[in-house]
Amino acid sequence: MLEESRPFPLTQGRRMPTCRYCLGTFSRDQFIHGNGPRAQVCIRCAVDMKIATEEEAENFYSEKLRNARLSLVARRYSMFLYIPVLWTLWGMYISSVDPWGLYFLLVLIGLTLFAPAWFFIRSAHFAGNMARLTPEYERPKGH
Repeated sequence: MLEESRPFPLTQGRRMPTCRYCLGTFSRDQFIHGNGPRAQVCIRCAVDMKIATEEEAENFYSEKLRNARLSLVARRYSMFLYIPVLWTLWGMYISSVDPWGLYFLLVLIGLTLFAPAWFFIRSAHFAGNMARLTPEYERPKGH
């Protein structure tokens, strides 16, 4: 049986529009409001192409804000990069060293088991920081 093809990705039951310049799929609040050349243009493309000013695009992420958000996401997911690296180091070098190989193995098992729990425990803190780093935005009428 053929699957139904969807022209736009769905999020929370609603279709997400696509920018006509960069072809990026974003939520509706990431687009500028207007008709003609301003229709279906994301804020990043609008500012880069000088269709809109930075002051006009209220929820535009400046370089500083974008770097802060990227740093926050990197810190949240970095443990899932470090744990496989530590397991590799233990397997290649540390496992043969007595008694530190055993001590390191116990610590590594503890970290591996604790990481998912820590990830979910800190999810509210992460969401709060992301909300703090998200610009205030009032959706225009009809947008």
